[in-house]
Amino acid sequence: MAVRSSLALGALLALLAVALPGVSPRADASGPVPVNQGVVLHSGHGVTVISVERIGSRQLLATIRPKALARPITVRILLPVGYQADSPRRYPVLYLYPGTSGHSYDWMTVGRAPQATRPFGLITVSSDIGFDGDGGGWFTNWVNQKTMLGPSQWETYDIHELIPWIDSNLATIRSRDGRAVAGLSQGGYGSTELAARHPDRFTELASFSGAPEIERDVPVRVGAALVIGGTMVGLNGVGPNAPFGPHGSDEINWRGHDPAELIPNLRPVGMWFATADGFPGKYDDPVTRPGEAIGAGIIESLTHISTDTFLMHLRRAGLSAVVYDYGTGTHTWPYWARDLRRFLPVLMRRFAHPVAAPARAQYMSIEPTWRQWGWWFRARRSQRLQFAMLRDATGSGFVLRASGDDVMTTPATYQPGAVYQVRVGPRDRQVRALRSGRLRIAVPLGPTVREVRVRIAGPARLEP
Repeated sequence: MAVRSSLALGALLALLAVALPGVSPRADASGPVPVNQGVVLHSGHGVTVISVERIGSRQLLATIRPKALARPITVRILLPVGYQADSPRRYPVLYLYPGTSGHSYDWMTVGRAPQATRPFGLITVSSDIGFDGDGGGWFTNWVNQKTMLGPSQWETYDIHELIPWIDSNLATIRSRDGRAVAGLSQGGYGSTELAARHPDRFTELASFSGAPEIERDVPVRVGAALVIGGTMVGLNGVGPNAPFGPHGSDEINWRGHDPAELIPNLRPVGMWFATADGFPGKYDDPVTRPGEAIGAGIIESLTHISTDTFLMHLRRAGLSAVVYDYGTGTHTWPYWARDLRRFLPVLMRRFAHPVAAPARAQYMSIEPTWRQWGWWFRARRSQRLQFAMLRDATGSGFVLRASGDDVMTTPATYQPGAVYQVRVGPRDRQVRALRSGRLRIAVPLGPTVREVRVRIAGPARLEP
């Protein structure tokens, strides 16, 4: 698509995002009842529980105050049929996100998640992605933490607070083998972005009419910037650059949160994408509701471009995904409810036959510190945000492409206290294993990005 066309469509989408926040349904009309005895949600892991109510026989409504956020939000938890808090059985978890202006109840009402999940032994968690139905947080720790909305560290909440809080309170499978993430629209971007930045947390992702690319290609970049800026100004009432920063000064931050830039990280993650072309389809009524059909069609056409462009990069990288391109259809709930029904059997097969963690770890990130697949990275460099890549990481060594004075800490697979011969590029040194069984290896690379191979030899390693 030409840049001019992308600008026009992006501007229109930004206006639609402001003018048509009503894609979210109204609140659940059924009254809550007290939580059944045996199911208790305690505070912890940065989450303060304000209240918990039961809705129907399987659903919990929790109002919580995460440490990473300035205001309370709500989380809906859908338990499997027959769930017992004191049972030894463990269940996989699907983190299922709504879209822009969405609420935690969206998937439980018009998304019909209770009906769709009923046949499966699955815990479903749906959290707010913004404050009280605003434009959403875009699943990132905002560059500007001083807006009128207060601290907005959405990625910290989703990964480091919500997941461990759920695991500590419910009978979950507490590993990536039993954890998946999915969402629609902005939530589809979020599911892809969270999995790309944290592939050791999820075994499967799904995007329903999502935008899995926001930066890599110019036409997509222009439209995404206008849409994100539109949701910030029109729905959140803050500056357009609050979440990711201005492109001029913070382009690296945009790139580091674009799944299309992080595709190598997704190699061990199963992927499922649903998308349509935006023309009226089976569930649309362009005759009596033409305005809704046109607006929802334009939004869907843009997410379709983002999805197609992302899938092109995915194929070029040699990765595969399940793609459900259903032709005609718009950006509306009947399609997303159908997407969920189609996705769930695929997800449960993945849970039944999880893919093992990669034998050779690979990961790339812009962050100065990160932990993935048991490896820890810490950098001191002139630019705080800069791409670094770890690849071919095994017990015998690794390759690091980065800059600065870096430290790699290995998984805990070595004999505590034993001395190992470590070669960093052409230089040899001896490194004593920590009491934890990890090796802490300094990798000085200098001010420019370069690649170095690190080899490890010595006493027999422990079984991982």
